[in-house]
Amino acid sequence: MGDLFRRETAERPEPFTGERLTASKGGQVQIEHYHRYLFARSLVSSLDVLDVASGEGYGSALLAQVARRVIGIDYAGSTVRAAASNFPRRNLHFLQGDGRALPLADDSVDAVVSFETIEHFDRQDDFVREVRRVLRPDGVFVVSTPDRDVYSPVGTPANPFHVRELTRGEFVTLLGGAFRHVDLMQQRSLIGSALLANSGSSAAPLVFDRRGDTHFEACAGLPRAPYVIAVASDRKAPPLPASLYIDRDDLDTDALYREALAEQLRRAQADLAQAMQALEQARQQTGSAILRAERAESASADAEQRNEALQRRCDLLQGSLRTFLRSYLPRLRRHLFDRRT
Repeated sequence: MGDLFRRETAERPEPFTGERLTASKGGQVQIEHYHRYLFARSLVSSLDVLDVASGEGYGSALLAQVARRVIGIDYAGSTVRAAASNFPRRNLHFLQGDGRALPLADDSVDAVVSFETIEHFDRQDDFVREVRRVLRPDGVFVVSTPDRDVYSPVGTPANPFHVRELTRGEFVTLLGGAFRHVDLMQQRSLIGSALLANSGSSAAPLVFDRRGDTHFEACAGLPRAPYVIAVASDRKAPPLPASLYIDRDDLDTDALYREALAEQLRRAQADLAQAMQALEQARQQTGSAILRAERAESASADAEQRNEALQRRCDLLQGSLRTFLRSYLPRLRRHLFDRRT
């Protein structure tokens, strides 16, 4: 059994904005970021480490599991405070700072780790010089960046958070200006299978890349990798081991889950159709009832109007009768009485 250790993740994650990974974001981007930090973790045991652009802090916490001391630096003060709150460790500290003006003394750390950082700002030479300044002699710089030729081919929309992306050649030239040795690795997320020899091999990995529904491509090495990871130092490092990150191996579960969801959706749609039909029938019945009620209300209004007209006529007749009784009846009586006398 291998080394079993804790997966670091923030209890109170920040929202994912697209610029830095947080625990609220899963999937491919999470796998890519964790794999880089896990690889760096294998290189920094018992070292003093600086993590530039430490973000939410999960990577710095992974490094602190094996390092003597880790300092995480990020440009955003609120992110620094959140990281310190999420990952309280005795050998882990977070500071606010700019990668182009690191708030550390010369020769103060054994390793600098910085993933997907350099493309986010200009003055990239200043950043590399600052890393070189804070590193002790023979210190190591583990750094990654997207390969512009693969990550941003012509015709694709630009990443709005990137200021200047580098090709693999430009990346090597930049690092080679500050370090005598630059070893490269490539990273590409995938779904597939792994065949690894029990003993070490100096041969390049044999990769079979499925190219659509009709073809495979056999490659010596990893084709079309969008990310480049470099290990730069003045000291020649031993050959870097190939690295795999296994996030899960139950790939069929997704298909079964989708089938179950499709069946639930079909049933829900059938239930919805029945409910809509019943609703339409209820609407029709309600419409008929409303029509009958409207007709009854109209008839009642007509009857009330006729009632009012009859009442007015009745009142008029009563008035006329009262006038007759008060005025003409006495006259009639006097007239008749006078004739008798």
